[in-house]
Amino acid sequence: MAGTGEGHHRRGPRSRLDQRRRAARDATHRGARAPRRRSGPRVPHGGRVEHERFRIGHVDANVREGHAPAVVIALETGEKLTSEAGAMMFISGDVQMDVEMPGGLMGGMKRAVLAGESLFLATYAARGSGAVGICGPFPGSIRQHELDGEIICEKHAYLAHFGDVTIESALAKRLGMGIAGGGEGFFLQRLKGKGTVWLHGGGDFLDFDLVDGQTIVVDTGCMVMIEPTVKYDVKIQGGIKKSLFGGEGLFLVHMTGPGHVTLQTLPFSRTAHRILEAAHGGGDERGTGGILGNILGE
Repeated sequence: MAGTGEGHHRRGPRSRLDQRRRAARDATHRGARAPRRRSGPRVPHGGRVEHERFRIGHVDANVREGHAPAVVIALETGEKLTSEAGAMMFISGDVQMDVEMPGGLMGGMKRAVLAGESLFLATYAARGSGAVGICGPFPGSIRQHELDGEIICEKHAYLAHFGDVTIESALAKRLGMGIAGGGEGFFLQRLKGKGTVWLHGGGDFLDFDLVDGQTIVVDTGCMVMIEPTVKYDVKIQGGIKKSLFGGEGLFLVHMTGPGHVTLQTLPFSRTAHRILEAAHGGGDERGTGGILGNILGE
């Protein structure tokens, strides 16, 4: 019967998409299991994606948001994922991990010296179905971006990518971006090509779509990503008093549209500064008690 033949056909081998779903489901823990698949990411403007699974280009990803987010990426035979060194949380299935130095020795040296990153990037080559879990180095948010062209990122924002993407160092417009402000250094990263990129930032992400001529002034440490159409210039603040007592450093970034800008609400440099300050007995929160404690040797 036609009905019987059709039913028999449906019980045949799974499609590639079904295999991806099964790989992602088997790879994740019960608490991180991917929900019903959507046709694309549903990200509120400036919001967060919570336990959202989506398909970007040719890769399936399960972003598990929270205070310490992670992304689980399902791979099929012959596919390859690249990540920042030290970003891997787990590997499941028939996936081979290795390291590479993009751009050869000179490319690795530029990443290490100019951007303060590792000489190497980690690669994950799928010899069969599998998955890779990637997480950031500190609490914050993970943002997926479908790249078709170029974006400019804060030097620690890059987390991983899938597809034909190259990573280059990009010098900020002025040296001042690395002297003061958020303390993130005056070197940025330029991501070019076509594929899926995952970015990481501290706290939450805040997005701006600047119209032509619209300008926002940003603390140097709060930048995550800008489109190449956005003009950015690092300028000194007006007056030494603002720099010394305003807590924002000497320099701020002036960003002028058109184009998209993504900021982070809690740069890790600020957290690290407060921890270091507290460890040395400083900080407004401790007040006189902290000073007396240092004097008394407590």
